[in-house]
Amino acid sequence: MSENIADHCTLQPTPEAGAKRMVSPEIQANKRAKIQRKQKPKQRRLKKADADETVLNTIDMILRDTWNRGNLVSQQEMPTAFGWSAGDEESEAAFCRNPPIPAKLAGAEASECEFEVYVYGLSERGIGIAMQESPEQLSELVMQGGRPWAFAVPFTLQGERAKILAVRHEWGYTQADLLHILEKSPLRIDPPCTYFGKCSGCQLQHMGYTHQVEFKRQIVERAFSQANSSFSKLPVNPVSQSPVPYGYRTKLTPHFDIRKNAPTTSVPIGFGIVGQRRVLDIEDCMIGTDAVRRGFIQARTDAQAKMPAYKRGATLLVRETNVPKDESADLSDTPATELTKSYTLDPKGWVVDVVGDLKFRYPASSFFQNNASILPAFTGYVREELLKWSHQLDAKGETGALRTLIDAYCGSGLFGIACHQGFEKVIGIEISKESISCADDNAKMNGADNVEFILGDATCIFGKVDSDPASTAVIIDPPRKGSNPEFLDQLIAYGPRVIIYIACGVPAQARDLNYMYSQGAISVDGESATNPNSKPLAVYRVSAIQPFDLFPQTYHVENIVTLVRDN
Repeated sequence: MSENIADHCTLQPTPEAGAKRMVSPEIQANKRAKIQRKQKPKQRRLKKADADETVLNTIDMILRDTWNRGNLVSQQEMPTAFGWSAGDEESEAAFCRNPPIPAKLAGAEASECEFEVYVYGLSERGIGIAMQESPEQLSELVMQGGRPWAFAVPFTLQGERAKILAVRHEWGYTQADLLHILEKSPLRIDPPCTYFGKCSGCQLQHMGYTHQVEFKRQIVERAFSQANSSFSKLPVNPVSQSPVPYGYRTKLTPHFDIRKNAPTTSVPIGFGIVGQRRVLDIEDCMIGTDAVRRGFIQARTDAQAKMPAYKRGATLLVRETNVPKDESADLSDTPATELTKSYTLDPKGWVVDVVGDLKFRYPASSFFQNNASILPAFTGYVREELLKWSHQLDAKGETGALRTLIDAYCGSGLFGIACHQGFEKVIGIEISKESISCADDNAKMNGADNVEFILGDATCIFGKVDSDPASTAVIIDPPRKGSNPEFLDQLIAYGPRVIIYIACGVPAQARDLNYMYSQGAISVDGESATNPNSKPLAVYRVSAIQPFDLFPQTYHVENIVTLVRDN
């Protein structure tokens, strides 16, 4: 019996006594399988909520444009969905959760994950959307109601053919790395930054600046059309360009991570690597101003000297500031033109920004626009819009039509102070006591005697305003996530004569305006939605949509919408 057992077992040493014990082949096989399971990447369950919505929207746009081009003659009705029937969530999930190609992070070898693709468009974030199908193959597939598998490939341009590495599957598409360009777009240029293509900070350096701003104008058009098909009728003005496409940024926040058991003598300090959770070591950033670039070098040096004291890494702050040439001079008495550029690395310090002949002082850690070169034109446009409508209303016999200006989300007082001339009274509203204090000091420093800043309650933000809405204009400049229905309801109920909506997040802005449309408060070509509750007292038309490029080389764009009350 013992001989039979020995035939099927392996002798292994016992740790305690050095004796040998017998282990069956089944146990050994289970151990090997367990080790293999640990080494194999865990498969993610793909969810639509985790996907990049801008990528999904761009895929849909490409398919619909392809259908329209292929359907010029037959005039067939476009399917409501490609690849599955409209509303068929089971078929959609079956397609989107089962990628037909391997990917590196799904456990495949790198050599199996290389593909040649055609780039058909860019998402709102500047990511190339590509398919393996040629234009002829894609048209044939789409005209049959089919759907290709898509790839999101950064640093590519529409019309290019590229070799890529499939990295990570998402809902209906795969994130990929660009290996090299096989056929270049005529719009492609050589990016001047050596870090471009790895650093996550810039997305558009491979595109000439003229084409960048046209792309951003299209981003605004797309955001409004996607929010409401009626908004596609609204013209979008050409983007107002930054005076400098490089060397404009007055704030940078490099960071670093301390990895467990890793030496602290060579920790990368910089910005994230595209598609990874690691930091790229960056010694210089071309989009920073000269002062910020000097501060960037100093911040790296200081962090490297103190690296052993850090436990989990940190985010550094480099911010441009303006100081009197004479260190003993009083800032309040020094004209803006006589200040010189410097920098601060102290998050608890103070920063002075110059906008034309105005000065603004605020904590270094707080929000302020980060492209000083375009701010005179940016604030000047808002001021001219307000004055233009005040004059037009006055010409219609409505004397003194705009007497009061309300600056909601006023922060440190940038727009209220920059636009105070021509108004009897300017009221800035904020829910931050610190921002109100800064705004008060800035108004005094700039001689804006008709400006008052008040602490507002988010649930009743116009509760302390006693001005007649028929003679009032309101500026709103909410965070990137946009406003909310509670505030918009208050704005509609108050009903100012003119609204200037400034946004750094254009999709959120378009969503907010669509909410106002749904409440019957915005009309397009004389048409508006029927409010199920009641018709609002104020109905607005969109007078102008004006984008500004505050962030060249990136996909970000600021947008200003002017709303004028018709009734």
